[in-house]
Formats: sequence, structure tokens, C-alpha cells
Amino acid sequence: MIDVNQAYEILSGDPNHKDRESLEHTIGSDAFWSYKYARNVIKGRWVLGEAAISQEARSSYFYARDVIDGRWELGEAAISENAEMSFWYAREIIGGRWELGEAAISQDARSSYLYALYVYARYVIDRFVLGEAAISKDAEYAERYAKYFMKGNWTPELAVMCPCWLYTYAKDVVKGRLPSTMHNKMIVFGMIDSSDKYVKKYLGAKKYCTLKGIRVTKQKRLKCKIQDRC
Repeated sequence: MIDVNQAYEILSGDPNHKDRESLEHTIGSDAFWSYKYARNVIKGRWVLGEAAISQEARSSYFYARDVIDGRWELGEAAISENAEMSFWYAREIIGGRWELGEAAISQDARSSYLYALYVYARYVIDRFVLGEAAISKDAEYAERYAKYFMKGNWTPELAVMCPCWLYTYAKDVVKGRLPSTMHNKMIVFGMIDSSDKYVKKYLGAKKYCTLKGIRVTKQKRLKCKIQDRC
């Protein structure tokens, strides 16, 4: 029995093969190979394979981009369940905000950051609030997001989402030690992960962490209890 890979190889070498109809039905059962067949052999839209393609996010996106050359609504349900493909579909196909994909995008830090940078900042002119929880959990993208989107937008509620944003809030907004509740939140982050670089930057800075004007040692700072307010 010929499998889908073999069927594709036969027809890519001989598009008019005598068993073309049966081979195409084999290819048409698989999303990836249907997309490849449409792009490389048919060189255009291939209706027989669209049912399979539309069930898989990546194949649907590339079919829209490389074959349809525009929006392909049949595949949007599958695309919208994948964070990365939803970002690329919004940027490259929709050319703007794509609300259907935002739920998936918002669950992934990288996709949320890229969507904010290349879609929201350009077409909505705002932060991508829905994705900020995911972004805050990734130190790299939290730092990038703060750099490009937080200036003038800081709130205490936003700052306490992660050590990076707390440290930046202390440095750029408060310009000193955080208010007690926020300071204690940073200590909690330190108890969770004392190696976090933003925890260490904050608790290691004299202007942020003193006790009655006396410098507190690094060891004591990391071990102190919240109520001690080191």
C-alpha cells in the first residue's frame, strides 16, 4: 500500500501519473502533504486537500500565505488555537489585529511580546494587556516589554507581576525603595527564587534595602522575613 509520502513523491515527479486520482486522495488525507502538493505540484488552490489542511494550524497558515495569498477563513479556527501561528497570521495575512487568535497568543510569552510589538504597537497603538500575564513569567520578554511599552504606563498593580517590573518600577518611577507592600512582594519573589537577577539587583542596592540607615548584608537580605522589611 502506498503511503502519503510515496504518493506525493510519485505525483511530484509525474503529475499526470495514471493513478493520479487515487494518489491524490491519499495525499488529500494529510494536512502537511496536501499543503505541499498544492504549493509545489498544483501551484495553486487545491480544494480536495483543504478539509485536511484546515484541521492543522501550521499547514493552514502556510496554505493561506503561500497558496491562497490572503485570508483563508476555512483554516482560521485551527490557526486561532496556536499562539505562534496566530501571531504570524495577524501580522502577515490580516495585516492588523486579529481578535480570534488573541486568546491563544496571550498564553505564550514570546507570541504575546511579538504580537504587542508588531501588531498592537503598529495598528492599535496600545499595550497588549491580555498577554501581559504570560510575558511577566518570562524574564527575557518581560524586560523587552518593559523597555518598549511601560514608559508612562506604570501602575503598582502592573509592577508587582514579576521581579523585572518591580525592579524597573523602583528604578524609574519611585527612584528608590519600593513602598512596603511592593517591597515585600519583591522579598517573596526572592524566597521563591533567590537567584533571580532582578531580585538580586534590588536587594543588593543600598538605596533599596537598608535598615534604619544601616547597610544590610546580602545574606540577611535574602533570609529576612517580610515583616522585618529589610
